[in-house]
Amino acid sequence: MDNGNGASMRISRCLVERERRKHMKCLFTKLSSLLPIQQTKMSVPEMVDQATAYVKELQGRLEQYKGTKVQLELTCEMRKRKRMIRPVLNVRDLGYNLEVNLITGLNVEFALSDFINILQEEGADILSATCHHAGDKAIYTILCQ
Repeated sequence: MDNGNGASMRISRCLVERERRKHMKCLFTKLSSLLPIQQTKMSVPEMVDQATAYVKELQGRLEQYKGTKVQLELTCEMRKRKRMIRPVLNVRDLGYNLEVNLITGLNVEFALSDFINILQEEGADILSATCHHAGDKAIYTILCQ
């Protein structure tokens, strides 16, 4: 074996190892910057242990937050359902006139003009239309002929 060739291979391996160590040092520095602030300098195994524990802690928090989110969504949905009031339609014949009462919840998107248009399409002449709010209900009264 040629001594010149063996020496150059050894130098090449040393350079490769030096670059690997620099790269690992850079990675450990980056890992250390992602961990909560430490008062003392840690060895590499301690840093890896700390990183592992920190990731597990973050996973636990994430699961807790997901559970809280689901619980809040359920609570919000239950509140919406409690406030939902089914529409009630009452029609009274007053001789020459008709009184139409519609009771809905305030959270229901409702266009009174659409309802009046339907009555007009059926041949009713609208004399008056009023809206009253009582608690969480909207009461529409339409007098037509």
